[in-house]
Amino acid sequence: MNEYFEQEFAAGAQKRRVWGGALLLAACVIWIVLAYQLMAPFSDGDDSYSNSRKCQSMLFYEGDDPTWAEATWDDCRAERRWPEMLGWLGLSVPLSVGGAVLYTSGSTSLRMREYMAEHRIAAAKAAADKD
Repeated sequence: MNEYFEQEFAAGAQKRRVWGGALLLAACVIWIVLAYQLMAPFSDGDDSYSNSRKCQSMLFYEGDDPTWAEATWDDCRAERRWPEMLGWLGLSVPLSVGGAVLYTSGSTSLRMREYMAEHRIAAAKAAADKD
């Protein structure tokens, strides 16, 4: 019975750790996509090169505004859809917090199980040496 409980405990802790890692990975993917959108130059998506308006990176730009050629600051700002980007950033917060909590909980539980096993082995050895 005791071994079954320990196996179930370890399996549950490992599941929590895997789910936590998956949630953290999802949050990291969101952060990478958002960072790319902020740091990479972009255009309005028009396929014809001559009609395409191009903008510099929203974070790293030269001059007063992050624009190129005929595009204006408002054109560039409108192209990036800030409310959508903030929505994705807002979604990443509970994913990262939940992932961190689950991963930490699972890792701590597994480590506590290992510690208790080491403690039982040391206690049994001390008892055997005493006899």
